[in-house]
Amino acid sequence: MLAVLACGASRPVSHRMISGPIASNSVADKALNKALPTLADDGGGVCALNESAVTRGGRYSTNVNLTASVALPGSSGVDVVMTRHGAIAAVNSEASSKLYWINPATGEIAQTVALRGAVSDLAFDGDGLLVVAANDKILKLAAASGEVRSETPLKGVSRVAISPDGHVGAIANKKVYLYDQSGAKVFSKQRDFTNVTDVEVLSCRGKQLVYVTSFQNEWFIDLNDQRNPVQIARLEALDFDGKVAWSLFSDRTEAIKQNVADTRLYRVTLGRDGYLYTAGESAGTATIFRWRGQPLTEGEKYGSADPFVTQIDAYSQLHNSGSAHLSYYARVHPTKGELVTSQLSFPRLPDTKSNTMYLGDIAGSANGRLYLGGAAGKSILNRDKLTINGKPVGEYEGRDRAWLSVAPDFKARNFWTVLADKGGKGIVQGVDAGYGYSAALSNAESGTVPVTSGAAAGNVFLSFTAE
Repeated sequence: MLAVLACGASRPVSHRMISGPIASNSVADKALNKALPTLADDGGGVCALNESAVTRGGRYSTNVNLTASVALPGSSGVDVVMTRHGAIAAVNSEASSKLYWINPATGEIAQTVALRGAVSDLAFDGDGLLVVAANDKILKLAAASGEVRSETPLKGVSRVAISPDGHVGAIANKKVYLYDQSGAKVFSKQRDFTNVTDVEVLSCRGKQLVYVTSFQNEWFIDLNDQRNPVQIARLEALDFDGKVAWSLFSDRTEAIKQNVADTRLYRVTLGRDGYLYTAGESAGTATIFRWRGQPLTEGEKYGSADPFVTQIDAYSQLHNSGSAHLSYYARVHPTKGELVTSQLSFPRLPDTKSNTMYLGDIAGSANGRLYLGGAAGKSILNRDKLTINGKPVGEYEGRDRAWLSVAPDFKARNFWTVLADKGGKGIVQGVDAGYGYSAALSNAESGTVPVTSGAAAGNVFLSFTAE
């Protein structure tokens, strides 16, 4: 079973909106001012559902060609977003944080913006605005210049999201907040779960929903009448009045029967194909994640029905799993609240028993590919055959920095690689895809990530491959 987490109680906070540009020395300081790239539009966007994208196949390769890969100064990478002006990565240091603008074709750092305090999340509206959770504030910045446009105080803010029309969602102390384009609060909604983990906002073409991931510590009576702890994941969509419009994986504990694995959902994001993507972890394969997310049927309760998840090989099939943490990801219809496709991926030990893969982040591309970053135990598919730019990846040293690309139909992987040239532990903490590139932001506890230019040492690395 997963460890029980203790979360602090929510506290009332005040909201203040500062309109107009903020002086750089009050919140952010800009450095460097090179020409930013202008990347080609990939035709994607969260407002238009591209139903044809999900039927496309893919071809697996053990080699990944990086267009660029660079080390970024700082102690811990937070997240990365792809924009028309290149990638923007958020990196924390001991007493401050920085945003870096990087050209994915060359790895050149075009500009940086220093922020006070630590950043916990970064999001992009698909056009010209960034939203950042930093130092108990929600900041809006111009995506091209880094100029801070506004700030909204919110104590304890951990996750943020922004819709194409400028609505901002946030999580702070298990409470969900929604703000309109001017910064006025639309609603705040307490969620009575053990942990509230992420938020996303859809507001365009008459569609308005706030998506929230969470998990809850519960108890269930097993088939031997024994009382056991279990964690239950949940994805829900709130309307703009703060009411639950739909939810997935919301069965009561007495209904789970043989679906006894702990489950958590950590991330939710709108892909550039218009679909909603969510991801998390399951402690083994006897899990509610096998099914459709709807109220369990009798066959699903007792594990006798055909699983909904797509299984493509031993690294996604539901056998010999024990209670290892397995990465789960799913494509969801954004307004109907129905699973479209889902899958589990995880390493296997030499004796074929499944091993752990922890989640860092997910992203959905315009062509329907799903990208996932995380930390993998020994060993992912073809670990001994993997190459980056034709060179073998580093030896396994305890926790691989894993980067995964799944074909749109979920029936193949495009790649599943390890970002290491000399081994070492770490995690791919942030991923994104758009404008012809996919990006992976790695945190290295030891060892190094392959670089194409600049220093080959550091704690934070940003790598790109062409879509």
